[in-house]
Amino acid sequence: MTTEKLTMAQQVAAKTREAGPDHDPSSLALPLALYRAVTAFGRVAVDELAPVDLSMSQFNVLTVLKRADGPITMGALADSISVRQASLTSVVDSLTKAGLVTRKMNPRDRRSVVVAISKKGDQFMTEFLPGHYDFLEGLFAGINPRHRQQLLARLNELIDCLESYPTGQRTS
Repeated sequence: MTTEKLTMAQQVAAKTREAGPDHDPSSLALPLALYRAVTAFGRVAVDELAPVDLSMSQFNVLTVLKRADGPITMGALADSISVRQASLTSVVDSLTKAGLVTRKMNPRDRRSVVVAISKKGDQFMTEFLPGHYDFLEGLFAGINPRHRQQLLARLNELIDCLESYPTGQRTS
């Protein structure tokens, strides 16, 4: 038993040995790299948001609502931040309790609820976002702008690929 962490390269090499030469090692390397990137970004984002007592999910909701042209349905909000509507309820509850968003019945469809940023939430975001944009610039300063654009294009390609993959599919 080893107590040392396995590097990505070691994990990919082990997968290649297990699966044989006909398998593309990038099929494991890509999800490992994505997971590490998302985890690393999450750690940094948590550090940025901790002083204002917000989670990443709460901040994402506020960001979408700040940019929206008025109230939006919970379903549209969930789609905008790529979460299930059921997981969004507790996030919106906490933001409502903090006075950062408002929630009311949808005047067009009484079966649904609409959410909007409150005056307090709008003021908070107006004050917070300039520093957040500076934070993001600094965070990605080590990647030149042309490479950022290329990375963004590849990530959008990946998103399209993943979103078009039928759910519940497994080849073996």
